[in-house]
Amino acid sequence: MRVEGREIISVDPDAYVIDALFFMKRNNIRRIVVSRSNNILGIFSVDEALYHIINNDVESKLKDAKLKFPVIVKSNELKEIMRSMIDNDTDAVIYDNKIITYKDVISQIDWSKSNALIGELSKEAIFVEPYTKIKTVGELMLKNKIRHMPVYDKFLYGIVSSRDIVYNYDIDLNLSINKIMIVEVYSVSKEESLHTVVSTMIKRNIGSVIVTNSKNIEIVTLKDLVTFALSNLIY
Repeated sequence: MRVEGREIISVDPDAYVIDALFFMKRNNIRRIVVSRSNNILGIFSVDEALYHIINNDVESKLKDAKLKFPVIVKSNELKEIMRSMIDNDTDAVIYDNKIITYKDVISQIDWSKSNALIGELSKEAIFVEPYTKIKTVGELMLKNKIRHMPVYDKFLYGIVSSRDIVYNYDIDLNLSINKIMIVEVYSVSKEESLHTVVSTMIKRNIGSVIVTNSKNIEIVTLKDLVTFALSNLIY
């Protein structure tokens, strides 16, 4: 099975970080390829965008900015794409002038082949309280290399992603995270079938699911799904 991917959206390295942030928000995208004359210099994703926002460095040119190394693959076979993603710890690869992301991969996998429960994939989530400063949340995301954090204090208030901070790049970072968090959280029990959960994630176009039990708040992300699919030969 092959993964088609999507046309690359690129920007010149002489563009500024602030321009990239505006472009990402306006077009509701999570990454831009930085290139000139078909020479790909790197990928500017929500991870790098968050880094520049938290460090108050949005006036740099992209050629001087923090970029993700581009992983260019020679095959768009599903198994090879997944292996390249896991081996290179990246959520996107480039093939034949197209970009392939976790979401593209997950939508191609036949999840009905698995009898697993979502609780088999979930891990304890790092969460923040609703009055935590936006800047602190961003720093925690960068430190722990995560993109999704539940907002929790005795009960689940919402969830925030790095994208939520990036799309609000001009907001006061000293405000509380409850100003930008998403209150409609997709949460399930550990006994929910993996197939059902992934189908819902694809339908809602979301990047994580909160898994609840009596003790902890747990989470499953797109990376967890790709890793599980490759390890368990679901493709």
